[in-house]
Amino acid sequence: MFLFHIAAFLILIICISWKFRIWLVEAFPVGCSVLVLFLYVLSFFRILSFSDYAAVAIVAAVLVYAVIAGRKGKVHGRNRQNVFRFAMQELLSPSALTALAMAAIVTACVSAKLVSWWDDYNFWATDVKALFYLDGFAGRYGNVAAEFGDYPPGTQMMKWWFLHFSPKEFKEGLMFAGYYFMNLSFLFPLLRRLKRRNILTMAASAAALWLFPSAAEVFWCDGCCADLTMALVYGNFLAAAADWKRHGQPFYYIRQALFLMVLVLVKNTGFIWVAFGLLFTYGYHFLKHKMEDTEKVERRKDRRALFLVTLLPVLTEISWLGFCLMNRRVAKLTGTAIQMATGGMNIPDYHEGMVKAFAEAFVKWPLHRWNTIAVDLSPLSLYLLLLLFVFVFCKCHVLDKRTAVYTGGFLAATGIVFYGINLVSHLTIFVVETQYLEPFGMVSSIERYGAPFAIGGLYLLAFYVLEECRKKIGLVLCMLFVFLTADYGSAYRALYGYRSGTEEIMAEREAIIDEKGEKFLEAVEAGQGKPTGRVLYLRDISDISWVRNTYLGFEASPVSVMHGNIDASVWTGQDIVNALRDAHADFLYVDEIEGDKEALFDGLLEEGEFRYGCLYRVEDGYGRLYQAEGCLAQSGTAGP
Repeated sequence: MFLFHIAAFLILIICISWKFRIWLVEAFPVGCSVLVLFLYVLSFFRILSFSDYAAVAIVAAVLVYAVIAGRKGKVHGRNRQNVFRFAMQELLSPSALTALAMAAIVTACVSAKLVSWWDDYNFWATDVKALFYLDGFAGRYGNVAAEFGDYPPGTQMMKWWFLHFSPKEFKEGLMFAGYYFMNLSFLFPLLRRLKRRNILTMAASAAALWLFPSAAEVFWCDGCCADLTMALVYGNFLAAAADWKRHGQPFYYIRQALFLMVLVLVKNTGFIWVAFGLLFTYGYHFLKHKMEDTEKVERRKDRRALFLVTLLPVLTEISWLGFCLMNRRVAKLTGTAIQMATGGMNIPDYHEGMVKAFAEAFVKWPLHRWNTIAVDLSPLSLYLLLLLFVFVFCKCHVLDKRTAVYTGGFLAATGIVFYGINLVSHLTIFVVETQYLEPFGMVSSIERYGAPFAIGGLYLLAFYVLEECRKKIGLVLCMLFVFLTADYGSAYRALYGYRSGTEEIMAEREAIIDEKGEKFLEAVEAGQGKPTGRVLYLRDISDISWVRNTYLGFEASPVSVMHGNIDASVWTGQDIVNALRDAHADFLYVDEIEGDKEALFDGLLEEGEFRYGCLYRVEDGYGRLYQAEGCLAQSGTAGP
């Protein structure tokens, strides 16, 4: 079935390329956006696998067209020949061959990659594993990684698509292949200036494309960092808005709307970059209309189109937030932000240390966090370098003066605003996280959360160079910058070097998940893809480990697990009932605790004895406990 999916995607981007007369590599991000949004809609109805039928239908439609068009006379036959000739020319173009080869090679290289990054265990891998087994979004109180419930699912859609290539087994390597493919799709347009099938040039371009993000962000090398994807989508939007030669065409506005719709679904901070993107496109349009002295009728049409570009991502954001509201999905940081806004959060007095660490990291520390054999750019040096590039472009007539002033002013202003937001967030929401008191921890945050500004800005400037410099010099300049500033070690580790650490990752998992945890996973039938519902897993107060809980959540997915700890000297049976209600649990599982078991649990059962290590089903508004299938516990009624 995966061959049908791949064929259907290729047909989609060929149709986009044919319809709007663009390079095939330029159609990749558009097709990727369409696929993400299509899967997003299916996820609400838990019918992601319906995409199988859609893929088969697309392939079948093309085959039918190929047969029927040839029987309808010379005109239709000639049209069919033109379409297929165009498709072959595009597929065999140097840029498309390089892109397709990169997609295949990267997928093969990361096939053995395992989840190792903390944020992947916390949400990005745990959540997509649930999507894989549930065939869509979980119902109310059924989502895994409950502390990150309102995190948007944009990147998860493409990961699911690749995971679905092996529908009977969850393969972590396919998850990473989907993540990297989505990122590459938004990088592929930079290949459009490849004109000849020169193996060395194609290989060098592919290497530069892979290395490019590592100049300013390397979290993507070890995990599924959504900030990089957000950066690449944002950069593509800026380039799409600046692609003025397509202004007035439907494609010009469709592409911008699609990118913004995906951008708000990549991460919950995507709205910030949507706002920056809209600011750029509105200002850019105003500038161009003024320069070209556009008629009022055309300006009015343009404003109506831009209104739709603005409206569609807003509706997309509302659709996700509305779903989260109905299904009680909320993130821990969202709650923290609300507490801060209402004055209900006690903020430690780390302000001086945070400001000092931010200043040192911003001025001195490499964006990719450690020294490399290449040029190490600090956040400040890259910020200044972006403005210097705009100045040089103006002097070299790559940009006209007014466009250069506008672009430089936009980058300067949005950079100041973003880095100001970043500093304020560390003085408020993240102030309790003391790792940011050190410059290394602080530059890690600046690098990661600042990726949309740094990489998005670089992407826009690369677009200008490749668009205006018709000769090879534009491509050479872009490649030279990448090769001088890239983090080669991290980029190699992401692609192949990770293999030396896979055994260590598996050993770490086995060490963290103790024997009690293994019994719990067996009880909820982890790894079999059977959705059990939300389980409240209770341990003794002396046995607290949020690291182990996070790893258990990943292994148990798609089962939603809430964790708690019992102090037998204080708790009563009513406290157990209250814990079940607070967790909105469908099941209860308790490990052996130190203290009087009868006082805590036997009161919850009318008959029999409560047994540790058994899965109990909770019913009647958390008023009754029943033994789950395979459990030896006796059924009975819970306390009041």
